[in-house]
Amino acid sequence: MKYLQRLCVGVVLVAINTPLAASSLTAYNNQTVYETKNHVFRKNEVAQGFVRLNDGFTVMPQSCVNMDVLVTISGGIDLRETSTIRMLNDLGFDSGVTLTTSGYIDGRGHTLLLNGDFTIPAGKVLHFNGSTILDAQGHELIIGENAEIFVDTNVTLTIANATIKTTRNAPTFPALRCGALNSKLALDNVIFAPINDFLFQNGQLFIHNDVMITGTSAFIYHSPASSFITKNSCLYLDHGVTLSIAPATFTDAPYSLNNTYTNNNFIKMADETSVLYLNGCSLQTTTTGWRLTTGTVNFDDRVQVKTDTTLTLTSLNLRSRKSYESNTLWSVNWSPDGRYLAIGGSANFGPTDYELQVYRFNGVSLTLVAQATIGGFFDAGESINWSPDGRYLAIGGACFTFSGTVSIAVYSFDGTSLTLLPATQIALNNAVRSVNWSPDGHYLAIGESGPTGGFVTRVYAFDGTSLTLIQALVNDLDGCLAVNWSPDGNYLAIGGGSLTGGYVLRVYSFNGKTLTLLPGTQFTFGNTLNSVNWSPDGRYLAIGGFTPTSGYELQVYRFDGINLVLVPGARIDYGTVIYSVMWSPDGRYVAVGGDSPAGGHTILEVYSFDGVSLTLIPAAQIAYSGAIWQVNWSPDGRYLAIAGQNPTNGFQPIEVYKVNYVNNSIPQAVTRSMVFGDKAKGAAYDAHLRLQPGASINLAGKMLYDNVN
Repeated sequence: MKYLQRLCVGVVLVAINTPLAASSLTAYNNQTVYETKNHVFRKNEVAQGFVRLNDGFTVMPQSCVNMDVLVTISGGIDLRETSTIRMLNDLGFDSGVTLTTSGYIDGRGHTLLLNGDFTIPAGKVLHFNGSTILDAQGHELIIGENAEIFVDTNVTLTIANATIKTTRNAPTFPALRCGALNSKLALDNVIFAPINDFLFQNGQLFIHNDVMITGTSAFIYHSPASSFITKNSCLYLDHGVTLSIAPATFTDAPYSLNNTYTNNNFIKMADETSVLYLNGCSLQTTTTGWRLTTGTVNFDDRVQVKTDTTLTLTSLNLRSRKSYESNTLWSVNWSPDGRYLAIGGSANFGPTDYELQVYRFNGVSLTLVAQATIGGFFDAGESINWSPDGRYLAIGGACFTFSGTVSIAVYSFDGTSLTLLPATQIALNNAVRSVNWSPDGHYLAIGESGPTGGFVTRVYAFDGTSLTLIQALVNDLDGCLAVNWSPDGNYLAIGGGSLTGGYVLRVYSFNGKTLTLLPGTQFTFGNTLNSVNWSPDGRYLAIGGFTPTSGYELQVYRFDGINLVLVPGARIDYGTVIYSVMWSPDGRYVAVGGDSPAGGHTILEVYSFDGVSLTLIPAAQIAYSGAIWQVNWSPDGRYLAIAGQNPTNGFQPIEVYKVNYVNNSIPQAVTRSMVFGDKAKGAAYDAHLRLQPGASINLAGKMLYDNVN
């Protein structure tokens, strides 16, 4: 290890008797520093050389400590929720190291070595915002209840030589999470023992050397991106484990994204030395199927394989509803773990008006947990959005001339209370109609309506306590009503109004500093575009609006990284106005809400999508009696929440519907089943199947050995 090579044996550490003030700690030449008390670091301070932090350290909020120490660290580490350890070289933690808060580690490609078991405390999130190797050296990495290791956009986290243990997490808030499609998690010589079902939601997984998944839970592969078993490596699935390949994508869509053709090789193997070892486990696939090529698949003991069923949405039924004082709600948003529902609405300036409220949802009922009144807001909650790690809520609304008014604010949330972050309050003197976090939570995009100065879309950087403007777009939109980041954070779609009949739909690429317009994504619509939403795989964009010239208020476009192309069979004449469109988490359904529908349509509707067309699900129509301003799927797709205005006939502004599914056995093409090998590509793509003595396969569905011979 590089870190071990840097240690100088025999160096004597001399204790400093006088407690040090908050400062850098630097030991030059043969000098040593031995800090006996918990040391406090402030912004961009340094720990370098032979520095021994015997009682840990604290990094003040919104700060970064640069670490290049030659001695392991002991004691407690307090990153104050928003601070960062930036590793300038390899770093070692003693067995007594504890983490007390959420925070960030930027490994800059270096190795963090654990000399003992290490725990992420319950409810805390440890972000890796720079590529890092976490080498447990044979120890346990324990992730507490509803805690999470979060891999940021364009970051690779390698966990090596570890036994990973989890406590309990909501399925949609996994203990290990890739924040975006281009996040990467590598497991190297790891035993992973999740205590409940584990959802690999996003990003790519890389298997190095031997990786075992054990226990009695399901490993659900939900990401539409491909993962890899590398050379001389083995992914071993033990008895009781279920591997479910259930990606949020359509594999037969006839186009490529960023010149990479998508197919159903969701876990790729480098060559015949790449092994998938199935020991008495279960395999399940959805209608996408799963094709394994080039590697070796070992069957041992009794393996269950199921390929012929899928969950099909059949209907909606009311689960819970709540009133709201002004009877006008603009926005509703589920937390990433699905345990909380945030709502935003208009205040009547009464003593009990709260424009922002958070409810706990137990699957049956809503219970108020926290609320906030935003001074100076009128239509305060026009848009709200949880950060991807569930620690923050952004809110935007209308700002007029009242004293102290703001257009944007961010609150932290700890499960019981909302706390305003003062440095995020920004007055724009315009109505903010849409707020949306990037997939890693580092950026917040907003859309303004009726702007002064011509700014309609802004992107801010967020550091946990404040917002810093990155870019403000000037274009011919008469207000931006919708902003939505793509699942990889590389694109921002915007929609709005146009008094001149100009472009109301645009997509911009984003490199972390600059938004650049993609000319092939500009479209006119008619009057106003109210909502834009990317599919979970980033390959489709659904839009909804008001009085389009084409007559279709709901439309779906394909995206190839450069252009948007209308899907001809995926456009719907809804009637008058659609205010909100949203894809389901699996990308198979689109929910819409609006007002004054016609031709047999209702205010709330759900459509199935097969990559070619939209099909209305009749039993998923709700004749809500007011306008619906926003629809929002729960992260697991089991519930649909709406925010409404002036409902009558017993309906309420807050309503939650249970989404009902049935298991269907459907006609299945053999090429969309469990397939081994690919004859069309030749012998190099011939999977090697091995049945160990006494092994058997219990098959429900279809299986194809597509070998060359």
